[in-house]
Amino acid sequence: MNTIKIDKYKFLEVSNSPNIIISLKGEKNFCELSPSDKTYFMESHFKTNSYSEFNQTHGVLVNGHDISRKDEFDGFITKQKNHAFAIKTADCIPLILWDQNKELLCGLHCGWKGLKQEIIGRILQENNHKNLTDAYIGPHISQEHFEVKQDLIKKFLEAGNDIRPYLTHSGNKIFMDLRQFCVDELHDYGIEILTNFAPCSFAENDHFFSWRREPGNPFRNFTIAWL
Repeated sequence: MNTIKIDKYKFLEVSNSPNIIISLKGEKNFCELSPSDKTYFMESHFKTNSYSEFNQTHGVLVNGHDISRKDEFDGFITKQKNHAFAIKTADCIPLILWDQNKELLCGLHCGWKGLKQEIIGRILQENNHKNLTDAYIGPHISQEHFEVKQDLIKKFLEAGNDIRPYLTHSGNKIFMDLRQFCVDELHDYGIEILTNFAPCSFAENDHFFSWRREPGNPFRNFTIAWL
């Protein structure tokens, strides 16, 4: 993976087929730009035709699949060429999926609330989306730093998801492996993972923003993808 530097902005280039880049912390941060300035930036420097981001609510609505009056979506699915979409995270998992022919692209904001509501299965169970074959799991909080409480475990169990295989205990603390939870679900649908490279948003302070590390910080990591 290469680091792209544009003026004082930095991005991690994950793939060019499909195109996947991740904003990195720097002297200037992509997340601080207005939506219109982000659109201009993407069109000018990455030659995209358009750019979209959404008001994410830790729900399961996906643009291109569901209807939202308030433009509140936690994902997208598209066949549009050269239209960039962003998933915003600050510890949650940004998940990008695509088909073998690079004709269908999907992005999902996978925090524990969305995973509890089965945001991944909700998309992959659709007949029109069953040809999604590959995935990239972007920067997120690692198990070492994702401490959970009994109330969260109970919420998953009540929703029919037994997350106990993804928990480790250290003293009186419990930690959850969000990545492995996602990986196992993706493998259940026959999805291949692009890479095992999984930077931790909490630990890598020089590169990523983290809500758990800096509660209240409005800045986000942007995982941007387009066909």
